Amino acid sequence: MKLLYTFIICLCCVSVFAEGMHIKGVIKDMDTQQPVSGAFILITFYKGIEFSDVTDSLGQYDITTKTLFPVGYYSVEIEAKNYNTRSGFAKILKESFLDFTIKNKDPKVVTAAAPLILKPEPVKPVLEGYATNNLVFLIDISSSMNTAEKMPLLKESLKYLVNELRPTDIVAILTFSNFVKEVLPSTAATDKALITKTIDGLTFGSTSQGGSALDVAYKTALKNFVQKGNNRIVLASDGIFTSGEKDYKKMQQVIESGADKNITLSVFCFGKNTEYVKTKLKKLTATGNGNFAIITSLEEGKQHMLEEAKAVKN
Repeated sequence: MKLLYTFIICLCCVSVFAEGMHIKGVIKDMDTQQPVSGAFILITFYKGIEFSDVTDSLGQYDITTKTLFPVGYYSVEIEAKNYNTRSGFAKILKESFLDFTIKNKDPKVVTAAAPLILKPEPVKPVLEGYATNNLVFLIDISSSMNTAEKMPLLKESLKYLVNELRPTDIVAILTFSNFVKEVLPSTAATDKALITKTIDGLTFGSTSQGGSALDVAYKTALKNFVQKGNNRIVLASDGIFTSGEKDYKKMQQVIESGADKNITLSVFCFGKNTEYVKTKLKKLTATGNGNFAIITSLEEGKQHMLEEAKAVKN
């Protein structure tokens, strides 16, 4: 009966999914953080369905299954000579990178041994191979942005991107509420301290008027246009605009004109997915040939901001 149960689980997984899972990582000594070679790792998905590997000289293991199991927490057990056995559960995805540490029974054994020196691999710059960026951030500073899940999240996402930019990239920051203000003219990314200080200093206004703000943003992008570069406006807002249909049509016209000049518009919304966001702002990104995203976490913010800087390849 147990064998039948195992067979049915495997059969179901194989019938639903066409490929397996890939799980890899490094096992290290908890105290020295040195890799542990010869460590045996066993992952149990269901009773009778197990996959294992033994770490190499760099402490690396690599497990590939023929079946794709549902994402979830599964049993992991690690054994190595002179180490305490470690067991517990880990969340397993289709592509998982899981590092573990194990405790040496006698730390003196490890400290007496010659340390294993690993030659560090050169770190490839995040934006290597991508075109020069001419980025204009158009930021909504209306009073409705003054909540924890909006402006603070936007600021941290922006600062992450600034840290990854290259000396050849340039950044401008405009704010809008009841009027438009250039708080940072196009500035080389070498001056990260100034850009970061500007982001930290953003304060709030009153209501959001989008039409005239976009007009100024496109003029800024055009003024600093980079041939064969990534000329892009990123509108960051919560989508709570007080502008009416007339102002919306003006925004469309400005965006269409900018698209003809190879300037792209992306819209990032922080906060709830309102009706205006769904029916209006999302449509504007299609006109502007850019991206649209609703951002609810810092990881999402970092990911989407970096994608904007990687939109055009050399």
